[in-house]
Amino acid sequence: MRIKRQAVTSTRSKATTWLRITLSTGILLFIISGLIHFLSSSSGGGKTDAYYAMRRRGNDSTIRAVANDSAVTAKRRNDVSTATDEQSNTYYDSGNNHHKILSLTIDISPPTAIIRIAVLQTKAYEFLSFMVDNQQTECNPCTIYRGEPVPNYWGSHDYPDRYFDNGRWGPPYALVQGGLVNSKFNTVQQDNHRPQILKRGMVAWAGGNSIHFFIALADHPEWGDFHTVWGEVLEEDMPLVDALVRERPLKVLEQNNPVVTNFVEPMQFHLEWG
Repeated sequence: MRIKRQAVTSTRSKATTWLRITLSTGILLFIISGLIHFLSSSSGGGKTDAYYAMRRRGNDSTIRAVANDSAVTAKRRNDVSTATDEQSNTYYDSGNNHHKILSLTIDISPPTAIIRIAVLQTKAYEFLSFMVDNQQTECNPCTIYRGEPVPNYWGSHDYPDRYFDNGRWGPPYALVQGGLVNSKFNTVQQDNHRPQILKRGMVAWAGGNSIHFFIALADHPEWGDFHTVWGEVLEEDMPLVDALVRERPLKVLEQNNPVVTNFVEPMQFHLEWG
């Protein structure tokens, strides 16, 4: 009888010991898990909230996330700076030169993606004012139809110094292009604002005096002063332009000469000042 009691007591003691070990292990794992979550959420690996939003959503949602981030950046910039005069929709550059702001509102899906361009006070202003005032009949729709990514070897000396025949600059790469088709203007009067190097973010007329335009995604030393620049995308809006090419589906038209890359689905936009 004594032996039996000792066996029962020993069994209970072992069960109690295992229960304590199990509970202690569970509590320890819970504490470690919480600590890891706290450290990862606080450090973020150097990435922004917009980055994680883009990773979760993808494609057009990525563009919307960048658009939201650009809008927040712009608001913060306006809160601490007088760069933009909201009453006159005027942008002042670093040299205190003023430029009218033209907004391209892209029809993707809400929230709306807006690209703001500081327009140089040039001969293009008359044409752009006409398009803003009459876009319901004259530019219906206006579209962004071409997207040329920036290749990894952009500007590399391992490739010929040309923008055709597999050169380091093309066939023309690093741009987003759109059109302002209308019934009044087939060409646009242009002035002599032709920089020797067309810089990233600059907006220029495609070809000679075309009503089609493009936004440079990188510096373009290969063209010299061929293109007339009529505006420049605000710095905080350039990530949105980059996202269009990076996230929207593209198709390569190899039968063209030179080869061009278009968006599978052109994007409609409308114009307004400010």
